[in-house]
Amino acid sequence: MGVDKIMLGNILKIIDRDGYISRPMLSRELGFPEEVVNDGITQLLRMGYISEEKTGEDCSSFCSGCQFAKNCSKEIVNFFKISDKGLGFLKGR
Repeated sequence: MGVDKIMLGNILKIIDRDGYISRPMLSRELGFPEEVVNDGITQLLRMGYISEEKTGEDCSSFCSGCQFAKNCSKEIVNFFKISDKGLGFLKGR
């Protein structure tokens, strides 16, 4: 099963709506296996619609300004940020 443009848009929409969501939660909400969601995230990264950041030791944000500070225990957590290109895609839907 491939990842189509509609599913990519749905992944972006959920990330934009929730701000913080795990891959398993995305998988459940979309009704697709986690591997398919991972493929979608990989495609969105490659297309430049999202960027990946890591919290913890090498976090590029200062804790006080980080929207994930309440959930961060200084463990490395990957999260995705929608790029301007991704926001443009969402507005065009």
